[in-house]
Amino acid sequence: VIKTIAECCAQAFFHSWIIILTTNSFFFFFIAVVNLDNSVVDLETLQALYENRAQSDELEKIEKHSKASKEKENAKSLDKPEQFLYELSLIPNFSERVFCILFQSTFSESICSIHRKLELLQKLCETLKNGSGVMQVLGLVLAFGNYMNGGNRTRGQADGFGLDILPKLKDVKSSDNSRSLLSYIVSYYLRNFDEDAGKEQCIFPLPEPQDLFQASQMKFEDFQKDLRKMKKDLRAFWKLQHISV
Repeated sequence: VIKTIAECCAQAFFHSWIIILTTNSFFFFFIAVVNLDNSVVDLETLQALYENRAQSDELEKIEKHSKASKEKENAKSLDKPEQFLYELSLIPNFSERVFCILFQSTFSESICSIHRKLELLQKLCETLKNGSGVMQVLGLVLAFGNYMNGGNRTRGQADGFGLDILPKLKDVKSSDNSRSLLSYIVSYYLRNFDEDAGKEQCIFPLPEPQDLFQASQMKFEDFQKDLRKMKKDLRAFWKLQHISV
């Protein structure tokens, strides 16, 4: 059991934990956990303590060993990780209190993170739907595409285009292969639509590529999963508050 629990204690956090084991430091840590105060110990350390806390079966073995050691002479004492886990278990409702501290400290940021993502998604949807710059650029793609299809027998004067064609605009070359359809559309837009072209106040007519990339990574399933977890943790928080006070 000593080896098993010792392996659970991450070596990266071990030295910072041992500092708490000194009498004065552990006393302040004890008071901080009891009072749900995260100003004494940083959240990263609290998270590590919570994730590596002793489980009931491990704690039972530690207590059994500790009790047996007192009854035997020259018995081996607990190693520092096990001793530390045992000390933590002496704090009333340690797991519940630390859970409340972590939840209380991260809840607002989690809400803000989801809100920022939804705001970005809503902004992009509005821009793609009603943005004048988007309409002008797509209008040029449509006009030039229809014109090119007019001389294409295989396309049969097809009008319109699918969105999957947009990444391929750079691959459509002029007859002398000197420029792409994409570069021609850009130069045409700058000459005929953008009055501030080349000036400092010139504004990019399309959504920022970075914003589009972020939005493309969003999944409604992830939003639902995050919200379900927050709802579950919030309910647990309210229940545990009465226990931890």
